[in-house]
Amino acid sequence: MEKNVTRKDIAIEAGVSVSVVSRALNNSGYVDNEKKKRILEIANRVGYMPNPVAMALQQKKTYQLLFFCGDLTGTYYNQMYHGMAREAEKKGYHVLAIMNERDFEMVKKTLADGALFPTESVAQAYAESIGKNYYLPTVTASFDPSAVFAKPMPAVIIDNRKVINTAIDYLRKKGHRKIGMALPFNEGYANLRYRYWKERMMLEIGKEYKKYILDVQGDLDKTETPKNSSQQDFSCEAEGFVYLDLFFIGRRAARMYQESAHKPTAIICFNDDMAFGMMEELKTLGFRVPEDVSVIGIDGLFTRERYEPKLTTIAIYPERQGAECVDVLIDVLEGNKYKYMNYSPFEILEGETVKNVASV
Repeated sequence: MEKNVTRKDIAIEAGVSVSVVSRALNNSGYVDNEKKKRILEIANRVGYMPNPVAMALQQKKTYQLLFFCGDLTGTYYNQMYHGMAREAEKKGYHVLAIMNERDFEMVKKTLADGALFPTESVAQAYAESIGKNYYLPTVTASFDPSAVFAKPMPAVIIDNRKVINTAIDYLRKKGHRKIGMALPFNEGYANLRYRYWKERMMLEIGKEYKKYILDVQGDLDKTETPKNSSQQDFSCEAEGFVYLDLFFIGRRAARMYQESAHKPTAIICFNDDMAFGMMEELKTLGFRVPEDVSVIGIDGLFTRERYEPKLTTIAIYPERQGAECVDVLIDVLEGNKYKYMNYSPFEILEGETVKNVASV
C-alpha cells in the first residue's frame, strides 16, 4: 500500500519548512513566487491530497451545512432540500441532511459551519436544548411570523395568514361563499392554516363555517389545541418503506365530503399532496372537479403537472424558501449584512380546478 503524501514530504523535497508549504497550498500569507511555484509543482506531481478534516480544523471552516429535515418523502420538503443543496453548491458549500430532525446531538459529532431547520417548531426545540449552550449559526424556514426563539434566529417566512386570505379572496372573486377547508391533522402549521381560515370565515359567514370543515383526524371536535404526535396516525408502509401519505389523507377527505350534509362549493386543501388525493377520490366517487366542487391547494409543487385537471394552488415555492435559507446562513457565516425576518414570495398559480360561479 502506498504511503499518503504529507506536507512534510513536500517540504523536505522543496527544501522549505512545513509552514511555508501550508501557506503556499492554502494561498495565504507570503511565499516567494519561485518557492510557491516549486511547491505546487511537487504537490501536483506526487498527487498530494489534503486531509479534509485537518483542513477544516486548520481553516476553521468546513463548507458543510446541516439540515435537520426529518422526513423527505413529502414533496414539499424534498423541493426545499433541493433548493438548499443547489444554492449551497453555487456558493461552494454542501448540505448534509439529518433524517432525525430532533437529533440535535449531531451538531457535536459532525463538522459543520451552520445548521438549517425546516420549521420554527424544530428550530425552537433546538434553541431550547443544545442551542442554549452550543454556538452554531442557524437559520430556519418558518410559517409563522410571530414565532419567538430562545435565542434570536434568522428566519425565511411564509406568512400563512396572507396565504389563506389570498386563497379565500380568489375563491370569493369566483363567486364562492361556502368555502370549506380539508385538514389532515391538528398539528403545526396545519393548525395554523385552520385558525386563519376560521378567523376569516367567521367574518364572512359566522358560525356557519363549522359546516364546511373536513377534519380527517377528527381532533377539532375535541380541541383546537394542536397535538404533537398526530401525524404518526397516517404513516404508511410499502415494501418496508415507511412514509407519511397526505395523498391518502386527501382520499379520506373526499369520502368525508361525500358523506357531508353540508357541502361547500369550494375546498381549500391543507397542501397540494392532499388536494391531489382528494381530486382523484372525488372522480372515483362520481364528483366532477370543478363542475361539482372546486378544489384549491397550497404549495405549488412540480407534481401538479401530473394530474388532470391541473390544480389551482397558492404557490409558496419551497425550493426558493430553501435557497433563501442557505443565502441568509452563508451571509451570517461570511460576515455579510442579513435580516432576521425574510419573507418568501407566494402567488396564485391558476389551473383548472376552480369554477367561476359568479357568472352562473
